[in-house]
Amino acid sequence: MKARTATRLTPAIAVSAAAILAPSPAYAYGPSVLYSSPSTAQDYGALYPRTVELQHNGSANGTLLATFEKVETFPSFPIYRSTDNGATWTQISQVNDTVNGWGNRNGAFLYELPQQIGSMPAGTILCVGLSAPADHSAERMEVYKSTDQGLTWQYVSRMAVSGGYTTTPIWEPFVLVANNKLIVYYSDERDKAHNNQKLVHQTSTDGVTWGPVVNDVAPTTVNLRPGMATVSRMANGQYIMTFEVVNLSGVPNNFKISSDPESWNPTNLGTTIDHGGSPVNMVLPNGRILYNSYGSQDVYVNTGNGNGTGAWTPMHVTAAAGYSRWLQYVHATGRVLIMTCPGFWLGSKNTITYADRDFGSSTGSYYKLVNRNSGKVLGVLGGSLSDGTNVVQWSDTGSADQAWHVTVLANGNRVLTDRNSGDALGIWQSQTADGANAVQWVDNGSTDQQWQLVATGSYYKLRNVNSGKVLGVLQGSTADGARAVQWTDTGALDQQWQLVQVS
Repeated sequence: MKARTATRLTPAIAVSAAAILAPSPAYAYGPSVLYSSPSTAQDYGALYPRTVELQHNGSANGTLLATFEKVETFPSFPIYRSTDNGATWTQISQVNDTVNGWGNRNGAFLYELPQQIGSMPAGTILCVGLSAPADHSAERMEVYKSTDQGLTWQYVSRMAVSGGYTTTPIWEPFVLVANNKLIVYYSDERDKAHNNQKLVHQTSTDGVTWGPVVNDVAPTTVNLRPGMATVSRMANGQYIMTFEVVNLSGVPNNFKISSDPESWNPTNLGTTIDHGGSPVNMVLPNGRILYNSYGSQDVYVNTGNGNGTGAWTPMHVTAAAGYSRWLQYVHATGRVLIMTCPGFWLGSKNTITYADRDFGSSTGSYYKLVNRNSGKVLGVLGGSLSDGTNVVQWSDTGSADQAWHVTVLANGNRVLTDRNSGDALGIWQSQTADGANAVQWVDNGSTDQQWQLVATGSYYKLRNVNSGKVLGVLQGSTADGARAVQWTDTGALDQQWQLVQVS
């Protein structure tokens, strides 16, 4: 496990390098291993990791839980807990099949109730998944609950039944509370005459009694297989659903939007984002939508409420590509935990891994870096989110790309991440030559993204750990848009920076 201990700089106009306060919760970790399937595991061993952050139980705030399909002699849904914002994990329990005697085998999903549902208070943790016998001849989608932060589990209800994997299966539950109801979306193959597979949901006001099956994505073309729904409430109050459409060329991943999470115009296949299957979305507190799929290792960011007015911008992550890779915002750090696993068709025993990523919301203080020569501040060209974009100086506009989060590593080096993109300040392709461009790139732990602050009066030189050169402005320019570059330390004023706290 690769973790970086961190502290943050004190809030002062000219910050002293020695003035270090308490550790900051915002630091990078991973890629790390959560679980490796033993050689004795059945089938793929492990699949479909899911996490939840506990926010609605005062004694558990900040705790994270994780689960996944664990296919061994008697399958169950293991429960792992992290109390350090996802950096390390320990198994604390498992959700056993206490009703059918088959084992909990498929599609585990964790959810914490944000409000009371029936007799279950806010803070109750639900685990929804599928029980099935070893021959896969039947399925039961069932709900279990925990009232002690995942330590023990009790059966609640059965919401759906199917004839098994090879005939009329059901798959992939996703849980949401809206309209004072518990809503479970899932993939459904029980209506083969009309849909090879469709997306549906059922609702409950108490978690015990479930309403009828309602179609959400049920195309008029019978052989299509929409599946793997994820639903999030956007900043504008509307809801976005992402899903795959198997049996269309390239397996498009589509989205559609509704003002009501119980009404989706089921014959509408929506708009394609990318291809490759197994899409997942989530919404950050700042309203941006994050999205990933099996088609890319990148995570895509949308700044326009997903309504087609904004681009889906790919951003690199250190987490591996994976099948139904999960995204989890962590409030204590402002970063996003990414948990991933290979597919089920590869003929190998899977390993579940995880890492985190700053998408511009890391907790702690932010600073603008003011150039002594020009008086302009360090930012990202055009406010771009893209990895590899040049870092430039510009007149101070107060824009998010002109603010930088400073993490102090255990070795005393600093990592500066941009408030707009979450990317780290580094040198293009880790070059060591004079004049190499400063760029933003995903924080990957490389030494070209590490800096030493060398005090020069009330200013600092930023010395790159990889090259030993300092950050300055190309040819000492005072113009907006002039590139930030590394250069041998000449003592020039354009190689000096003042750190000014902005939040």
